[in-house]
Amino acid sequence: MRNAMTTTPWDFGIQKELRMVEQKLHDVVGSEEPVLTEASLHVIDAGGKRIRPAVTILTYKSLGGQDIEKIVNVATGIELIHSATLVHDDINDGGYTRRGRETVFKKYGLHDAIVTGDFLFVKAFQLAGMFDKSIIDTTADACSKLAEGEILQNRYRHHTDLTVDTYLKIIERKTGYFLRAGATVAGILAKAEADVVQSVGSYGSDLGIAFQIIDDVLDFTGDPEVVGKQLGVDLREGHLTIPSLLAMKESEATKKAILQVVREENPSPESIKGGVEVVVKSGAIEKARGMAEYYGVEAIGHIGCLGRSSESQALRDLVKRVLERKS
Repeated sequence: MRNAMTTTPWDFGIQKELRMVEQKLHDVVGSEEPVLTEASLHVIDAGGKRIRPAVTILTYKSLGGQDIEKIVNVATGIELIHSATLVHDDINDGGYTRRGRETVFKKYGLHDAIVTGDFLFVKAFQLAGMFDKSIIDTTADACSKLAEGEILQNRYRHHTDLTVDTYLKIIERKTGYFLRAGATVAGILAKAEADVVQSVGSYGSDLGIAFQIIDDVLDFTGDPEVVGKQLGVDLREGHLTIPSLLAMKESEATKKAILQVVREENPSPESIKGGVEVVVKSGAIEKARGMAEYYGVEAIGHIGCLGRSSESQALRDLVKRVLERKS
């Protein structure tokens, strides 16, 4: 189990700051009701890349920001919101495992999982409330976009008419906007010029899209022991993602095989495995990775405005790490 002093392998020279985030995450979820603290720590200690805090802190420091405690508070708030969404996502999807361990939903039940997610949201905005209106508005807007993305994704669940454009809109709202928010808030707090704030925000958005595309690729190609879940979860839950959308363009037979799985409410393990194999054999995985690389290149292009520093180089290196990740 992770603890407050464990750091992400994606620290990029900000190990001290990320340890501060970990400690803050633990500190703020203390409650008089032990189950709230325990359930909150269950999702927090499951780990993760901490990519949102990393982008926030690296952007701030690359723009000359000096108040580390302030940016740690912001980064912690954004990560708390992310943790809350994971809890609620698992409720919506009926998910029993995440990152190789039981979900809060499975371990603590529906009622306590809902309340835990709400608790994490409240704690996040308690931190955000320490800052001025622009910070709160940026964070709230990201939450609104996330909610819109969830509704849009659910609208197409078990449906077969999802397009690539709509898929990109969904992942931009669910993943891109939070990385955009972190980078944007960092720019505001560093007192950067408006055009620079916009550019680093665009970096975050495109990085988030690339991250999610790779996440969806790993749902078909990852090692279950490494990614912490079985393959084909998206197909099982009735979601078309970029690998399956691109695979369906290869042939009518491939399209029919994929849609047969997606339409089912409870597809069998054999059916899911067959769907995964069809997607992998179609050549769509390589095309999906190509799309992720496109957004990665776009992300790097947006931060040409940053000066040369170890932090700005780390933001570029982070793109490469996202594209090459195995979990």
